[in-house]
Amino acid sequence: MKKNIFKLFALLLMVVLANSCKKEDPLNVDFSQYNIDNPVANTPLDKWLTTTFLDEYNIDVIYRYNRFYHGDDRDVAAVKVDKVQSQMQTVLEGFILPYRKIAGTAFIKKMVPKQFVLFGSGSYNPDNSYTLATAAAGRNITIYAVNDFNINVPGDVVGKLKTIHHEFTHTLNQIVPMPDDFQLITKSTYLATWTTTLDATARDNGYVTPYASSQPGEDFAETVSHLLVFGQAWFDARANSSTAVGKAALKAKEASVVQYFTNMGIDFRALQMEIQNIVRNQYKYQQASFRYWMGQNLYKTMTINLSSDPVYNSSGISSNFSALYNNMRTAVNGIPGYGLTFNFMKLNFPTATTMNVEISFNQGTTALLANYAFTTALNTTTGATKFTIAPVGGTTGPWVGNANILRTSVQPMLDYLANNNFIADWLPTTINADNYNKYGGFYVSGTPTNYFYGLLGQ
Repeated sequence: MKKNIFKLFALLLMVVLANSCKKEDPLNVDFSQYNIDNPVANTPLDKWLTTTFLDEYNIDVIYRYNRFYHGDDRDVAAVKVDKVQSQMQTVLEGFILPYRKIAGTAFIKKMVPKQFVLFGSGSYNPDNSYTLATAAAGRNITIYAVNDFNINVPGDVVGKLKTIHHEFTHTLNQIVPMPDDFQLITKSTYLATWTTTLDATARDNGYVTPYASSQPGEDFAETVSHLLVFGQAWFDARANSSTAVGKAALKAKEASVVQYFTNMGIDFRALQMEIQNIVRNQYKYQQASFRYWMGQNLYKTMTINLSSDPVYNSSGISSNFSALYNNMRTAVNGIPGYGLTFNFMKLNFPTATTMNVEISFNQGTTALLANYAFTTALNTTTGATKFTIAPVGGTTGPWVGNANILRTSVQPMLDYLANNNFIADWLPTTINADNYNKYGGFYVSGTPTNYFYGLLGQ
């Protein structure tokens, strides 16, 4: 019986082997459609990546899927090929070129990570958060969730740039350690379980995001990236809406960041201005605009002092406005019988829809004010602004007695403001990095050479 079973088994094995070796017509299957790791050399994309990144910066851009680059414990999708160039164009324009211009060619070629790896989806973590990017060994940045990226959506661009600058800050910290003083500013409130921290709580404790509250290294990278990409106005608004303790912490962290870059020989304010100009002018990010922050009532005052503010000497002022201003000053000084001395002009913005012109002057050694009320209509999308003369804003001396004494001298300036349609903008356009985002103003719609601006106050 056993012998018969053995013969039967041997016969079956021979049939299987025979069928396995039988010649068949080749299957008409293109396996490249199923293998997402199938390389195609010298595509137009590969040539662009080679010329733009590898030849110029010795940066290898890896976009074809390889599990080795994201670890065995994650399931991460491959990047869509049509997303690669737009993502890397953003890396070039919003990260590499600004650093190259401000920090120098030698710096960026030495310090920039030599490998960028792209994946299509986010890399999900056990706490239900997901990683948008990582930096490793000072030489690698991995960018996730590229398939969701749309270069025509400003928020997408800003979000990616913030992530890239965050990761590059980690790279810098691996070469030049982060400042010791930074780690002590909010030492007592770092919390590893940051995913349960509300944004308002993080803000009031002195953090730009809840993630920043997870540990000092992430805090430093988040602070740097938000200052550079979201901008100074965003950072100031964050600080102003915090508690007194939180605001002090945020401003202390800002000072530490600026000093860190200074110690590396990099003008942080110049770098910030360069990146903001890209974000604002090229990617049209609304929250980088002066009109947006005027609409948010971030700036409460605009001081215009042509005689003593050195910015007007270095950056100039339109002849239209300077003539009005100087005539007003002469007229106030010449009011008979009062012995007045004109000091400066200030625009106050108590709310987003109200404004008053404040004239500072002296009678002898006594400092006095005269106020004139306006309403403000501002379009935060276009910057179009209309000032309209309003009823007297109060019953005290500045609104009544003083305002009446100066009115004839000041009236041409009031008419200029009321009779023109303006566009709100960061002015002057020639401002230097030290004063960037500290000055803003308005130009006459259709006539950008007719403008005024002043030192902003919050």
